[in-house]
Amino acid sequence: MWLALAATAVACAPALTVGADAASDLQPAAYRSFTWEMPDQFPTGDPRLDNNPFFVQEVQRQVDAQLGKLGLMKAQSGGDLTVHFHATVRDRVNVYEVDRAAGYDQTGYAQTQVINYEEGTVLIDIADVKGKKLIWRGWMQTDLSGAVGNNEVLARRVRDGLTKLFNKFPAGCISPVG
Repeated sequence: MWLALAATAVACAPALTVGADAASDLQPAAYRSFTWEMPDQFPTGDPRLDNNPFFVQEVQRQVDAQLGKLGLMKAQSGGDLTVHFHATVRDRVNVYEVDRAAGYDQTGYAQTQVINYEEGTVLIDIADVKGKKLIWRGWMQTDLSGAVGNNEVLARRVRDGLTKLFNKFPAGCISPVG
């Protein structure tokens, strides 16, 4: 019984979600390089991630890889774009109810399920350096339960999330390097 409830809880945990917004007047441009702004000094909401060099380096490594796939080169200084990220972690509770009145079968399940998890959000901002204008903002949210403190799992969640996120980067904004 407990094993079934645990499996149900995992199945009901929120999936990885991503979203992005681009500037409405964004035109294809000759962006070729990017640099990083200093990481936030604000707490994430979880002392296990605050000042965690592995987490910061992994987010930067994965963003570097994704921007590289788009044709941007990382510059030591003077890039066309600047990148910055914010991260937060908060405890979340989802409540799921089996709706018997609508005809759903609740055999083997409690009528109400309460799922506790740690929601992690990473927000990526990319701005045009010359115009000092935000051109793209993307975010990913996922369940971090079991990932914080396990670098292998944390790295996989960051990689998977940022890969999915950068699929939303607008095509045609990057000029091929060459």
